[in-house]
Amino acid sequence: MNDFREMLERIMGAPPVAEPAPTLAEQQGITQELGDAVACLAEAELAAGRTEIARAILEGLVVTNHRDAGAWALLSAAHRKLAQPLAARFCAEVATTLAPADPWIRLARAESLLSFPDARGEARGMLEGLAADADVGERARVLLGALPE
Repeated sequence: MNDFREMLERIMGAPPVAEPAPTLAEQQGITQELGDAVACLAEAELAAGRTEIARAILEGLVVTNHRDAGAWALLSAAHRKLAQPLAARFCAEVATTLAPADPWIRLARAESLLSFPDARGEARGMLEGLAADADVGERARVLLGALPE
């Protein structure tokens, strides 16, 4: 199902400009290091079970830097934990558009697809492709093992 991709392309498919406009983070002088620190804080909140707090932090992060694929992927994870599969899938699709080769981003997308019965085959294929990856392979194999045949 490519409805999400098509919607995302329509949203993000603005005509190319010679130089992209600065993000809100860039306008405010927020460095990449500070953005990474905020993402780590949100990830810790997520791990501690404070999902609503993590979601709020991550929503602020993607508003200030909409080009941060990692923040979009973490926001997808927060939405999955909040049982909001459509929001999780949208965030994962944005992340994948921004960093299609990143294994963590591809894993986030595969996880988001698992909530949709008609997309589980695609998710399985993605997880199989990630199973040998040094960074995300273990998680991909665990998810594959939990999937029905």
